[in-house]
Amino acid sequence: NEYKSYLSCRMLLEVCVDSLEGCITAEQGGADRIELCSALELGGLTPSVGLLIAARRAVKIPIFCMLRPRSGDFAYGDSEIRTILEDVTVLRDHGADGFVFGALTSRAHHVDVEACRKIREATLPLPLTFHRAFDYIAGGCTLENLTVVKNLGFERILTSGTEEDVGKGFKTLCELNKAANGEIVILPGGGVTSANIAMFKEENFAEVHSSCSLVEERKYGWYGDSFNCLPPPGSMKTVSLSKVISLSNLK
Repeated sequence: NEYKSYLSCRMLLEVCVDSLEGCITAEQGGADRIELCSALELGGLTPSVGLLIAARRAVKIPIFCMLRPRSGDFAYGDSEIRTILEDVTVLRDHGADGFVFGALTSRAHHVDVEACRKIREATLPLPLTFHRAFDYIAGGCTLENLTVVKNLGFERILTSGTEEDVGKGFKTLCELNKAANGEIVILPGGGVTSANIAMFKEENFAEVHSSCSLVEERKYGWYGDSFNCLPPPGSMKTVSLSKVISLSNLK
């Protein structure tokens, strides 16, 4: 149809958010999909069911939920995998359109095939993204690791090309995208901005991922006097409407 044809000539923009306000802002700005998390300051953890329910009522674009029960590494024990499986059931029942997950072995830092297979089976038939744990795999973003993830049934890989941002990892990202040959989506993420999004479009990437974040300082003049026994609240990241609009206009 006309809408699919329209999307085929534009990149899809995914925005990661950890609040209801962020979801609404992302959709208003022209995002095509939301990656829903909690605690983005920790790299993104599993969102609460309450947040998903509120977000599902507020926005119409697809919502992919992060599956990450804690901060730290991506090596999960049996009890953590059981927790993630419970999260899949509850989040799917409350409107998740897809999921985001990644797991590595604790010693060799290879893809944890057993854990990934369990989560893939539990999330079917919904789409599943392998998140930036891919950037921490021993040996880097190799074609062999891409094949492992693809064969496990993931639909896309979120990666910066093993670098701190997509600008530095651009060459590797292009190599992965070419090797993927449309069989799995390579989703550049980590520093995608209006200043560099054009180069991903020129290289025929289908999707990009961005936080479109703005650091907001929150100051409470009364805090130190009334609650001097507690640590002061710090800055927080919010989704910038202008940044989402800028990326959406260029995708």
